[in-house]
Amino acid sequence: MAFFLVCLLAVLPVVSMKSPIFGPKEVIGVPGGSVSIQCFYPSTSVNRHDRKYFCLRNQRGSCDTIVSSNGFVSDRFHGRASLTNFPGNSSFLIQISQLEKADSGLYKCGVGISSRGLSFDITLQVGQDSNLPDSEVIITEVGKTVSINCPFKEENVQDRKFLCKKDDKSCVLVIDSQNNVGSDYTERVRFRISGTSSKVFVVIISQFKRQDVGTYICAVGEDSAPKIQKTVDIKLLDPETELVYAEQGGSVTLNCALGSTAENMPMYLCRIKADMTCDLVINSKGFTNNSTHGRILFTPTEPGSFSIMITQVRKEDAGLYHCGAQENGEPSEKGPIQALQLFVSEETTVPKSPLVVKGPSGGSVSVTCHYDPKKNNTLKYWCKWKGNNHCTNLVDSSGNVDESYEGRVALLDQPENGIFTVILNQLTPRDVGYYWCLSNGEHNRKTTVKIDITDGQSLLKTPKTVTAQLGQSLTVSCHFACKLYSYEKYWCKWSNQGCENLPTQEEGSSQAFVDCNQDSRIVSLTLNPVTRAHEGWYWCGAKKGQNYGQTTAVFVSVEEKVSRKDVKPANSVLNEDSVEPKVRAKEPEVPTDLVSKEEQGGGSSLLVSTVVPVALVLTVGAVALGVIKARRGRFSDRVSIGSYRTDISMSELERNPRQFGANDNMGSSIQESTLEGEIEFITQTENPEEIQEPKQVKRSSKEEADMAYTAFLLQANNMASEIPLDGHSDA
Repeated sequence: MAFFLVCLLAVLPVVSMKSPIFGPKEVIGVPGGSVSIQCFYPSTSVNRHDRKYFCLRNQRGSCDTIVSSNGFVSDRFHGRASLTNFPGNSSFLIQISQLEKADSGLYKCGVGISSRGLSFDITLQVGQDSNLPDSEVIITEVGKTVSINCPFKEENVQDRKFLCKKDDKSCVLVIDSQNNVGSDYTERVRFRISGTSSKVFVVIISQFKRQDVGTYICAVGEDSAPKIQKTVDIKLLDPETELVYAEQGGSVTLNCALGSTAENMPMYLCRIKADMTCDLVINSKGFTNNSTHGRILFTPTEPGSFSIMITQVRKEDAGLYHCGAQENGEPSEKGPIQALQLFVSEETTVPKSPLVVKGPSGGSVSVTCHYDPKKNNTLKYWCKWKGNNHCTNLVDSSGNVDESYEGRVALLDQPENGIFTVILNQLTPRDVGYYWCLSNGEHNRKTTVKIDITDGQSLLKTPKTVTAQLGQSLTVSCHFACKLYSYEKYWCKWSNQGCENLPTQEEGSSQAFVDCNQDSRIVSLTLNPVTRAHEGWYWCGAKKGQNYGQTTAVFVSVEEKVSRKDVKPANSVLNEDSVEPKVRAKEPEVPTDLVSKEEQGGGSSLLVSTVVPVALVLTVGAVALGVIKARRGRFSDRVSIGSYRTDISMSELERNPRQFGANDNMGSSIQESTLEGEIEFITQTENPEEIQEPKQVKRSSKEEADMAYTAFLLQANNMASEIPLDGHSDA
């Protein structure tokens, strides 16, 4: 079976794909000199240990190996070619010395098997290759002065002489002997002949620009029929280009060292476009191009040097960049320049990360950051991007937390998975922006995420603050929406080292989310007994495995135990809008389900001691009301008061009316009672007790009935005066 697979692979064509191997497209050398060629490859374990090679393509289309990492060197290049692998940098270096003109050709650097593995095409050119007659090559630098010597023949002494720059269709005038100057060379070109006997005219171009590079023609005569005397090929001596390799979705650092001449000047990074202009990317004065906003950072290193870090690298970031320095911080052809060629591989080993994370106002977000698990001992940290040269650290793995984010942000490391999670809760509009996941020692896994605030509400509801009493028991409830029904719920106590999980208890259904009450639950945290160490921030959250979801924060403050007479019941109703109860002034908000049983018992005792005496007074009032009804009877010897019935001797009342404590004052049938600062109207109720009086001789007299009514009023008044007023009687 294995043999069949090998044969099948041998006959199948190689799948065409863009190679992740990267190197210089063209290398130029001179006979007898040497060249160094650096090639990069993706930093996978297979690539680091696989064969590296450099080969020359032949006329048959195959590639003849010149040198490889296995130690092989072809006879033709023996003693003058070498290959060195740098696995830590994911690159290898080819060096060829004693160059010959015959070495010119198309080469490949690659990983794996020649003509089949990953490779990159490189053109090597040794010596000059110009087809122009009587040509001269001038190499200069930007900002320098170039002198072009143009010979002419004696028969052309009286003819017009000129220099023009060749383009695709014509030759554009630079300057002529009649002092006509091309528009691109105004005030920076001169024409000179050293004497009447001289057969050479000289054109001097100052402040040479990048766009001045090209082929020039020295000629005599008219433009319609010029006589070419000489061609000049002017090339720019570009700084040696440094190759930089990055993986798509990863991060890359560009290091620029411009020297002491740039020490006191604004520095910049620009990208070369197709028209050879340089588009500003970032500078030390605060400018950032929109294409890299939020994912680029400018960091000065040494005097005249700086580094540029780019995260979430995109395919379109690839290209040629120039580091430079100029007074206004803008790209210029003056001043020191360093060239960097950035290659972005689409074959990436960097784990994908979200570009945007959203959370509701008052809610939370969690961000997952990746790092190499083999480098677990490195520092991990999270910062907020505040411009192209500033990222403020908010939290790191060593326990440092920005004081304005205490209780709001935590970094939870998971080294077994090579990730750390950052949770930010209590979101406000000020939290909108770009945040960076960073770790020391990483070169390609630094990432950027944007945090946005969305409409809607948090899926968790708790009070914002709770006050606990020393030595007492405290229970804090957290309400979960139905969307989090399948999640693991937890409580933890926040510290600058993270959030330590605490024991929790799941209770019954919650009424905080009316849209899905059947799946809304309550998870409680109990502290018993409360100590000073319990004061601080507590988080209620949900997660699935190692993936953290939403969280909400509660601050628990601890105070001395208060006396029972100062305790007032906390009345709160949980509804779909809020779980925050109404509480007394200057006290933290405490939900109904946080009131301890002891406090509830004290409130009940206080209520009973107040209501019982009031009930007795109401009973007597009911008796008096019955007497009023009796007065309406005509000469009745029996008085009926509600459910009370009694026989009264009119003659006895006439003989001794004071025996019954007669009084002229009238009592009210409704009383006002103040409870918790609110006025309640308490209506009378009937009492089943019967009050019997000794039977006396009956008399038929309206006066006697009036006296009986007065006596009952007096008796009711005496009973009320005997009731204790402090509300704490054993009755």
